[in-house]
Amino acid sequence: MHRFSENAKFKFFYFIRYFGDAFFYPFMSMYFLSKGVSERNLGIILAITPIVTILANPGWNYIVKDIKTSRTVLKFMTLLEGLLIITLTQVSGFELYALIVGLIAFFCSPFISIQDGYTSTFSNAQKIEYSSIRIYASIAYVIASAIAGFIIQQIGYTVPFLMAGAFFALTTLIAFWIKPIEKGLPPTQKKDRDVKALFHNANFFRYLVYYTIVIGAVRIGDSFFGVFLTGEIEMTISAYGLLYAAFVFVEVLTLRFLTLKGNMFPERVMMIFASILFVVRFLAYALNLPLWLLIAITMFRGVSWGTVIYTNIKYVIRIVKLENITTAILIMTLLFSMFTAIGNFFFGRLISQVGYNSLYFVITMVIVVGLLFFLAFPPRLKTEIEEEITTETL
Repeated sequence: MHRFSENAKFKFFYFIRYFGDAFFYPFMSMYFLSKGVSERNLGIILAITPIVTILANPGWNYIVKDIKTSRTVLKFMTLLEGLLIITLTQVSGFELYALIVGLIAFFCSPFISIQDGYTSTFSNAQKIEYSSIRIYASIAYVIASAIAGFIIQQIGYTVPFLMAGAFFALTTLIAFWIKPIEKGLPPTQKKDRDVKALFHNANFFRYLVYYTIVIGAVRIGDSFFGVFLTGEIEMTISAYGLLYAAFVFVEVLTLRFLTLKGNMFPERVMMIFASILFVVRFLAYALNLPLWLLIAITMFRGVSWGTVIYTNIKYVIRIVKLENITTAILIMTLLFSMFTAIGNFFFGRLISQVGYNSLYFVITMVIVVGLLFFLAFPPRLKTEIEEEITTETL
């Protein structure tokens, strides 16, 4: 019963945190455009987050040395994020928008990495699937993004953004409610991180390159996706909110299926499958397809992201030592941020010159390059290495 109680707290934590997230981040780009920010300056604003993350990440990586520190950071980081989002609704002007986005990035961008590292440590210790907790984040997104789109269409952005801040504050209270997991861990899982071993792990760096290129390119494309639909395709905000809810609902179904049946499929195969779906989706955006077909193909986003969410943490756990999970995720976030910073900056600058279709074609080709690298240099999992050593010994 005790384990179930803590498991339920983690699920509630994810649900509330991402409920607030869905009231703000899917609509942030459209908010700035509605306030008179040009697409060129929007690219700059979207580039600020990964750039500042690059600068702040080493400091956070140094601070978050163990799971006890992770829990302390989680208590306060999301509260500050909520307060900054609320502040965003009270200011105007490109410079102030850029400043607040930069502050959110500096103090709050590592939150998801730390949260996932902390939760994966808990789920691994309790012998439960990380995705069985993470799915509640996707469920929250389905509900909240549809509601937020409708509210924005009717009365504007302020109320949903204030609600986002309130839900982030509630997340902080839940973080205090969760008991310290380090007290229940066996001694073998309380080790300090071994950064030297991580930096000598060639398989981790192979996966790091693949993740940076493919998921980084996807994130760049998704950063402008709402603007593409509401501006270029002229979809209403409420329709966009419903579409967002629809493909996240597909993500929920995918996560649920993989939680039950995921062990039937090798992690490497699932990542290849997700990457191929990314290629198909962004290639569709590069072509002048009818809106109904774009909407149908966008549902692939739910399948591909659901697969990545399920597989990514499992992959990292099987490549690095348990005590290095949070550090590994922070390093992945660092390189990923460098890549997306450059991409967001140039995407915003080039929209007016070459258009969305050409830029989405470039993103498609980048994803193909990342997939080919993964096929040519696949990261070897610990079990594969152990089996090879056993075979050589025999």
